[in-house]
Amino acid sequence: MEFLRFLEGIRTPFFDKIFQVITYLGQELVATAVICIFFWCVNKSFGYKIGFSFFAAGLALQALKITFRIDRPWVIAEKEGYEFTIVESARSAATGYSFPSGHTQCAATVFTSLAIFFKKWWAKVLCVLAFLLVGFSRMYLGVHTPKDVIVGIALGLAGIIVFNYLMDKIENNKSYDVIIMIAMCLVSVGVAVYSIIMKSTGKITDIKYVFDCCKAAGAGLGFAIGWFVERKFIDFSVKTPRLWMQFCKVAVGLGGALVLKEIPKRIAGETIATDIIRYMLVTFWCAAVFPFLCKKVMEKISPKFNKDGESAE
Repeated sequence: MEFLRFLEGIRTPFFDKIFQVITYLGQELVATAVICIFFWCVNKSFGYKIGFSFFAAGLALQALKITFRIDRPWVIAEKEGYEFTIVESARSAATGYSFPSGHTQCAATVFTSLAIFFKKWWAKVLCVLAFLLVGFSRMYLGVHTPKDVIVGIALGLAGIIVFNYLMDKIENNKSYDVIIMIAMCLVSVGVAVYSIIMKSTGKITDIKYVFDCCKAAGAGLGFAIGWFVERKFIDFSVKTPRLWMQFCKVAVGLGGALVLKEIPKRIAGETIATDIIRYMLVTFWCAAVFPFLCKKVMEKISPKFNKDGESAE
């Protein structure tokens, strides 16, 4: 808290706005867009790696949040009898428990992955700076402590190390696909059940935390099943004969995901079951349904464009 109080003392309106913009790089929307763009348009195996790293780290993060149940910095300060202010523009996105930092975990997963992918040294440096700045922004804004940020980074890096190694091992060997899918599904269901147990035993009092865990569980389930289906039955190519088609893919794919995210809630309201279903639908759409549609469309409009993205002529 002493470091946060130091940052509180040097805030200025200009830097408040700068770090509020930087912190947006840790939003789930940014991570989702990056994963989809790489998975659909750039490098499918790399998209798999980011996706698994992101969803696995997110599940671990939600489990840690409800296990340790650490309050936000301003709540801690209030309980200890002193005043601590945050940058108000950051309050709306700073809900739930503080430890670990979700924004930092998202940024660490995405930008470290990009640092590995890019070949140019300056691009690698920019990516590392990006997630470090997101972590610093969370502290500058007053919504996370250094411990929250460090563990958020550690979760992101751990996910990348594990799944980069694992995906490289199985890229040309599909014999372990069922095991990996089942393992990811069991972890996802386990986090959801754990949150429900914590709520029923009174360890957590706000149903919001159960919703957060179940959203992460639904996303993990949909991605794992979609990954398996795409690997076994679809095997689409990211390439297209025209660049404009890639832009169309991103627009249509993300648009479809947003629609699927809203439909169950509009029909049945926002319940735990609805949240699991809608997040599961979104990630399954991204990992399997939309790639299947892309493959079929490409076969119709460009039948001589083969699986490897090259002209058959």
